[in-house]
Amino acid sequence: MPLVEPLPAPIENTLHRLANSDELRIAFPTDISMDGQFGEEWLVVSSDRIWVLKQNGKSEADIREDIPLNSVKTAHASMQVGNGVLELELSDKTVQLVRYSHNLIAKANAAARQINKLSKEEEITDEVVEERQRCPKCNRMLPDFTQVCPACLNKGQVISRLFRFMAPYKLILFLSAVLMITSTFTDLVPAFITKLIIDRVLTSMHGHTLVAGHIDPYRVRLLLMFIMFLALSRVLGSVISIWRSRLNAWLGGRVLLDVRAKLYERLQWLSLGYYDKRNTGAVMSRITNDTNNLQDFLVDGIPWGITNILQLFGIGIILFAMNWRLAALVLIPAPFIVVLTRWFWPRMRRRWHHVWHRWSKMNSTLASTLYGMRVVKAFAQERREISHFNWRNQSLFEANFSAESMWSYYGPMLGLLMSLGSLIIWYQGGLQELAGVMTLGTLMLFNQYLWQFYAPLQVMSRALDWTTRSLTAAERVFEVLDTEPEVKEANEPVPMLRIEGDVEFNKVSFGYDNSKRVIEDFSLEVKAGEMVGLVGHSGAGKSTVINLLARFYDVNEGSIEIDGVDIRKIRSEDLRSQLGIVLQDPFLFPGTIRENIAYAKPDATLEEIMQAAKAANCHEFILKFPDGYDTWVGERGQRLSGGERQRISIARAILHNPRILILDEATASVDTETERQIQQAIARLTENRTTFAIAHRLSTLRNADRLIVIDNGKLVESGTHDELVEKDGVYAKLVKIQTEINRIRAA
Repeated sequence: MPLVEPLPAPIENTLHRLANSDELRIAFPTDISMDGQFGEEWLVVSSDRIWVLKQNGKSEADIREDIPLNSVKTAHASMQVGNGVLELELSDKTVQLVRYSHNLIAKANAAARQINKLSKEEEITDEVVEERQRCPKCNRMLPDFTQVCPACLNKGQVISRLFRFMAPYKLILFLSAVLMITSTFTDLVPAFITKLIIDRVLTSMHGHTLVAGHIDPYRVRLLLMFIMFLALSRVLGSVISIWRSRLNAWLGGRVLLDVRAKLYERLQWLSLGYYDKRNTGAVMSRITNDTNNLQDFLVDGIPWGITNILQLFGIGIILFAMNWRLAALVLIPAPFIVVLTRWFWPRMRRRWHHVWHRWSKMNSTLASTLYGMRVVKAFAQERREISHFNWRNQSLFEANFSAESMWSYYGPMLGLLMSLGSLIIWYQGGLQELAGVMTLGTLMLFNQYLWQFYAPLQVMSRALDWTTRSLTAAERVFEVLDTEPEVKEANEPVPMLRIEGDVEFNKVSFGYDNSKRVIEDFSLEVKAGEMVGLVGHSGAGKSTVINLLARFYDVNEGSIEIDGVDIRKIRSEDLRSQLGIVLQDPFLFPGTIRENIAYAKPDATLEEIMQAAKAANCHEFILKFPDGYDTWVGERGQRLSGGERQRISIARAILHNPRILILDEATASVDTETERQIQQAIARLTENRTTFAIAHRLSTLRNADRLIVIDNGKLVESGTHDELVEKDGVYAKLVKIQTEINRIRAA
């Protein structure tokens, strides 16, 4: 959304009197008034003045603020409790200009940036601000990083989408369907045989009369024959049920294998921005809890549903064929059941949404605590973490109990409605049997089929509960699958099999979210083979610069070029395969030291791995372990010290042999002697290779060709160590502070 939006007539009339509309630089409505109430006010900035206008129902708007632009020293937008405020620092006072909700924070920050530039008579560009998108159907705000609206997601489409995962297994699906139809038929046979036993064996038949104490041999043979048919139908039904269950288990498990694979693949390709705003437990829940619920639905739920639908239709046809009037009476409870179900479904769905949301929160708490167990124990916070987990656990219990309690009302009410049909059968059918219109066997058959007809409906409550859980889980899975990565491959990517290493940042601006720009108008040119050191206070934006260079994120404005090509156009595989990164927090995967060093080059020989380890000065300590390079590093490398993990991560980058090397505090976790040895290795490694190095200890950057000083996201100084010290600027202050700290430590 541009920062100059179409103006309402009263605002336009007022501005027509105050200024030329061609001079407008900023014009957009806020959604909260200065008194904290929801209401619209317009922030309008021209080339020389700032106004806040409010409509009053008349042809012209009221002017609440009128401030000369040249009186502004600084404009700043920030979020407070419940709303944000855009403030102007003038020469003699501070003015709170406008308030706004969280939805307008991006516009407010963009307006503050442009006001600062306009007040300094700098050139500005028309800034386009991306707003959170709304669902075109219900106009609700869409969740971050997805185009899926949970409120409007069609349940039929969800089920249809699940069936599309079954498309590759059509033959198995066909065999399963045949077995389900056959199983349904065999389930109906025993009741019919029971009718024949009652009517043709246990009561009079073919003119024969039952005589007390006398057993008719004909009836005995007939009884044995019917019992054999009954046994055969039972055996056949059991065999079919076994094979049907095996097929369904294989099919459901295989589909879930595909779903998990797709889900994990999507998670791998999503940008880091997706994970920045999500916790590990919530993401893990998609692959564990949600897919488990889908498996139950696919293996048991769908086959159960299809079987019972077939059974309903089969029994319904038989009942109407035997006695349509009596069958019609059986359907009297049906409308009440439909009304009850339609009322219950949306309420149950909402409650299970709450359950799964709290499941996710509890998983997140569990994951973060397990990952941070060393910190928990170091600060003796076990009781607090136990209390926090118990609170999450209690919250989950309450949500789950609420859902289960609602079902406890629904089940008995549904059962009561079902029992009405049975009472009707006994009364009306009993009258017809007494009148000789219906045989006893037919009455018993009708009653038995009735309960088979009602059985699926009686457990409909549990099926509804089951289906609601499963479709909620499916929504969450498909939400991830439908999420598009923020960092996308270009439509026609430029292949770059060999990168020379020329890097240029051209007026780059970037923020991790809409609330703040971390990098602002950053420009830097680095020649191939040059080593530059990035220095500055914590939070100045150093790590953000290398995150953008590695294209973990895409710039908001400007461009980054490698060898004259915008990195957004370079084929991602070519870019990443020639980029080596040693992060500030060294991460090792569970496995051996050898596997971790060879992570970027799995086919590396042991000799190549050892050469990289020697270059990173970790060969000697590796050989001290009993298993050497086959030593298991443990979860996140916890069996190694911080310095050992860092050196292994450096060896990993060395073996990768990149054209551009990024060192983010690569020597932060080593002692002075090891740092000296690593610096020697880095000096050899950086030959003929473009290198970006970040370090808080400025002494570690003494081999850099040039130092780049970053302050508040901007490049403020550039030069060698001696040149920057002579300038007595930001870098000189950092050197003085660090020298003083070293003096204190030495004392």
